[in-house]
Amino acid sequence: MKVSIIGGATGSGKTTVILKLAKYLNSQGEKIGVIVQESGEVDYDEKTLTELGIKTREVNSVCIPCSLDTDIRSNLLTIQEEFNPDTVFIEAEETVLPHKLKADLERMELTDVELLPSVVLVDSPEFETEDDQLTEYVRKQTAGAEIVCMGKTWMDSDEHANAVKELIGKLNPEAKIVDYPENDDEDFPAELLG
Repeated sequence: MKVSIIGGATGSGKTTVILKLAKYLNSQGEKIGVIVQESGEVDYDEKTLTELGIKTREVNSVCIPCSLDTDIRSNLLTIQEEFNPDTVFIEAEETVLPHKLKADLERMELTDVELLPSVVLVDSPEFETEDDQLTEYVRKQTAGAEIVCMGKTWMDSDEHANAVKELIGKLNPEAKIVDYPENDDEDFPAELLG
């Protein structure tokens, strides 16, 4: 079972990206699970999830790391046992560091689990271009991500999008920076699919 941890600020497109990836993988014959850690409303349409055969588990806690051993591990094991998905997406709320969550899961040595690179989504038009303008969480998420996925670049000016990429490169020279496509018929960044 592959596990993909996707984080980012509220409104960065996490739910949209996960649903698009889930639809694509489902069309390839994969079974998909989603674990949502959110303190507010969950934006998954039950009809869409049912049509795709996606199983979800919601984690209602203040933060994933605080309840990791009980909630996330338990939910991963339960979804693995009950549904045996090929891929599980964990949608982390904006205050969670996906790379730290991945490191915690690695230490758990879960059986038959392959952890994919940690992903952080950024909303290109809304992303600041100066380091001192970023919030602490955005800076830490970006600096620790293995993949930074830029969304809504088609709504941004080339100048601003390039400045965002430059700042991300300074914060995290090791990260792969990919653009998420505007249209469903465009190819997904292969890095997001493992």
